[in-house]
Amino acid sequence: MKLKTFILDLDGTMMDTIEDLGNAINYALSQLGFPVYSKEMVKSFVGNGSLNFVMRSLGENGKDKLEEVYDLFMKFYSEHCTDSPKPYPGVLEFLEKHSGKCAVLTNKSAEQTLKILNKFGLEKHFTCILGGDTAPGRKPDPSGILKIIEDSKWNPSETIMVGDDVPDIGAAHAAGIKVAVILGGFGRANELLEMKPDYTFESFEEFSRSKLASLF
Repeated sequence: MKLKTFILDLDGTMMDTIEDLGNAINYALSQLGFPVYSKEMVKSFVGNGSLNFVMRSLGENGKDKLEEVYDLFMKFYSEHCTDSPKPYPGVLEFLEKHSGKCAVLTNKSAEQTLKILNKFGLEKHFTCILGGDTAPGRKPDPSGILKIIEDSKWNPSETIMVGDDVPDIGAAHAAGIKVAVILGGFGRANELLEMKPDYTFESFEEFSRSKLASLF
């Protein structure tokens, strides 16, 4: 059966958000005297929502300051999440071509997600947009995928998850749908490949030009 609909992750899949995430976490850490990180180090902390991102940034020695750093990070990032996000090559064209056959499932907050999408006028392309605070469960919990499929009246066998990290693969596997992984996003390629996704691509642009994408 041909694939007709897809569910997209945001950070590392559709959007390069690392500069704003880095600025926000470094601001929060510096306010409490913690060392700051390079963009590449920040990228290694991303995954499975903001709280986990802050926890990884703090490490074991900063656990007692988690709440303070998290609050500083969230306030700064919410105010600056639209400063520098960039859609990856191929994203805008892909969404125009498949408008109305797309949904967003991210562990980022819904408010931040909508701010970023609206900056580029992209909200109109999606039948459903679920964040970590509006989905029934956070990825790798499959409930967000299942809700999108039910609410959008899609056929699970015709739907694919497109993401860049372990929670995306886990959620898709648990929901029983196909998954395509962007290896050039925020996830670690070796960890992603170990989970045996159905399809792998180096970039969203490669995915958008692939035979797989032409099936939609």
